[in-house]
Amino acid sequence: MTKEDYNKTARFYNQRYREIQFEKYKIMLASLALKGKILDHGCGTGLLSSFLKRDLIGIDNSVEMLNIRGSGDLADVEELPYGDAEFDYILSFSVLMNSKDPEKAIKEVKRVLKPSGAFVCTFLRDFESKLKPLLEKYLEIKEKRTCGEDIGFILIY
Repeated sequence: MTKEDYNKTARFYNQRYREIQFEKYKIMLASLALKGKILDHGCGTGLLSSFLKRDLIGIDNSVEMLNIRGSGDLADVEELPYGDAEFDYILSFSVLMNSKDPEKAIKEVKRVLKPSGAFVCTFLRDFESKLKPLLEKYLEIKEKRTCGEDIGFILIY
């Protein structure tokens, strides 16, 4: 989906995708003790903050999604507006597959992730052959999980 698609679907996104996204969150975050500074990478309407019942730093390129969330940084995941080694965790659900340049987005994740941090991401299984090699090029895969129609990875620096 494009930025324009997300702007158009923002009003009904939570109603349509809440249950699906919450299931992904349960599967991918089950064994993680999420502490420290966390980036919601492609935060959309804020479903992940709602699921975790805590505020997260959020970035999205859809102004309409951020308006529903009520806060967040309007920017592209390929040019993160944060300093080097700033985050303990970066959580990215169904984002990389929509990036114009996924490799650039992954490089940016590595740049802003602390060396002791973890990157959690999911994307549709159809994108695994394209995205998994890029992930492995910059980060180490600690775990791979199936979550619905998505495949998920927990990666470390």
